[in-house]
Amino acid sequence: IRDRFTYGVAVIVIGILLSVFQQAIGINAVLYYGPSIFSDSGLSSGDSLFYQVLVGSVNMLTTILALLIIDKVGRKKLVYYGVGGMIVSLLLIAAYFACGQTLGISPVALLTVFLAYIFCCAISICVVVWVLLSEMYPTKVRGLAMSIAGLSLWVGTYLIGQLTPWMLSTLAPTGTFLLFAVMCVPYILIVWRLVPETKGLSLEEIEKITK
Repeated sequence: IRDRFTYGVAVIVIGILLSVFQQAIGINAVLYYGPSIFSDSGLSSGDSLFYQVLVGSVNMLTTILALLIIDKVGRKKLVYYGVGGMIVSLLLIAAYFACGQTLGISPVALLTVFLAYIFCCAISICVVVWVLLSEMYPTKVRGLAMSIAGLSLWVGTYLIGQLTPWMLSTLAPTGTFLLFAVMCVPYILIVWRLVPETKGLSLEEIEKITK
């Protein structure tokens, strides 16, 4: 009984970490504050709003693609590929804000990297986290655990929404996106070390391999 209780607590904690780090990676910061971020890159306000529409469109279409391929590629592989691409994209975004304008690089290059970041995020963690959470929890605690994970995700969403303006003004865009890139590393480590691959397994089979 103690082992089952310990395992139940452990998977709940893992779910909380996955939910919180998903927000710490910065996806909602881009979706919420994209127009102001694009304006800081030198775009006019009209262009920045249009580019934000592109960001939302890529997010929606890529999410649909992720739903179509998640059972073929596997949950953990999508996380590895997607978060790896996010790290590269975030580093390039930080580099642009650090020296892109000085070097005369077009803001369109920044848009391209932003769209790559959104693509990598939408095809991996934005979809995978919900599938993993629903599959890895034991049946007896799934309802409670999913509620706690969902609450954690929305708390993380609120915090990142409130903190992003402060980070952009205090750390500048360069420091903010570097921080988001750093936050990608523990997310990958958690998935690699603590989360089982559930591709092609029934809920009963998943419970057996996680006991």
